[in-house]
Amino acid sequence: MTATLSNRTLPNVLLLAVALVVVVCAPTGTAASGVTSSVSPPDPSNATFKIERDTVALVNGRAEREAAPGSATKVVATLADPRASGDVDGDGRPDTVVILIYYQPGGSGTFFYVAALLNVTGGVTTTPAVLLGDRIKVTGVKLDGRTILVDALDRTAGQPLSESPSVASTKRFVVDRGVLVAQ
Repeated sequence: MTATLSNRTLPNVLLLAVALVVVVCAPTGTAASGVTSSVSPPDPSNATFKIERDTVALVNGRAEREAAPGSATKVVATLADPRASGDVDGDGRPDTVVILIYYQPGGSGTFFYVAALLNVTGGVTTTPAVLLGDRIKVTGVKLDGRTILVDALDRTAGQPLSESPSVASTKRFVVDRGVLVAQ
């Protein structure tokens, strides 16, 4: 007795094989633009950012350098907790939006910046950081499509920086040719 596939069994086996190929080869993520991607969002922990005129290379989410050669005073940049991932530049790959806290000597300022790590064809690039404010409290970062929304507490005009920020605000940004642009 020879084993043969009946005319009804062969189409079912082929259908099962095609279904397995589709499941195994399917992309694993969906970007904010709705485009699926198997690329992971960039990890900002060891990224290099441009903050004002400084280039800041984070190591495990922190960078520190002397304020001047031989100085005990340090300029410190740290990665803050609120961040968001999604496709902010429209290329179908997930990007990461971060908040950076920048402490500069010579004053009591604690400056907050927003920046994006963009997954581009050749790897990861960062946008120049954009100042959000001095001694504010960032309460959230989220994406609305390709628009970046940064929620924060700030102060009214003329209110002393020594007072706690209490005025809620939302700042909006989009990526245009690799740069964050306020909306």
